[in-house]
Amino acid sequence: MPTAETIHLKIKLNGLRHCGGLELLIADFLRALQASLPISTARVVLEQQRDAAPAFRASAYLAVPGPDIHAEARDHTLLAAWRKLAVNLKQQFQHRARRHELQLKGRRQCRTVASQWNRGA
Repeated sequence: MPTAETIHLKIKLNGLRHCGGLELLIADFLRALQASLPISTARVVLEQQRDAAPAFRASAYLAVPGPDIHAEARDHTLLAAWRKLAVNLKQQFQHRARRHELQLKGRRQCRTVASQWNRGA
């Protein structure tokens, strides 16, 4: 399993000034997500679209085992858009983890039944 340091992270800012504090927040959030599912590549785009309402948009693409995870959020402030995006990503990771747990549980139950059949029970 890759460690948090092996995430290839690319953050792109469109129409915004460099914001190191937000970049650290994003990196820390992705490290926390990686505890449940390894992330090999993460691309996050933060942008301000002056002619759109709401003006701030955050989107993410995460390369993970299985189908990749995509999310997007908009709001009237950059931080609010990021928070919405983070909630969406966290929900997708939780859903994926629950689905994986159910698959493993189903396999264990099948093995139990199969072993009982093999023993002639």
